[in-house]
Amino acid sequence: MHEITGACHCGAVSISTPALPEKLVSCNCSICSRTGWLGAYYHPGEVTVAAGADDLSGYAHGDRAITFWRCSHCGIATHWTASAAPVDRMGVNARIFDREAWQDIPLEHVDGASW
Repeated sequence: MHEITGACHCGAVSISTPALPEKLVSCNCSICSRTGWLGAYYHPGEVTVAAGADDLSGYAHGDRAITFWRCSHCGIATHWTASAAPVDRMGVNARIFDREAWQDIPLEHVDGASW
């Protein structure tokens, strides 16, 4: 396995992970369906987010258990982080990586709209 790095459209936010995930998750909840989210999940200690102080904008909804992050400049959804314990998982939008890197990874569909 090797590190993979992706970025938002304008390049202000980049994210590196130790490897591609074994599966990707497509969710139909209100935020994932609106942002085109394609989830890859990691332990937060495995992920490096590189961005300037004004390059990320966060959004927390409902119970505020997670914060969704996007580039403040181009608006691309980049990742989410847990706001409450346990903080043992974070999501990265696989669409920030080159399509060729993830297009053959198995896709799991999750019905988040029914939660």
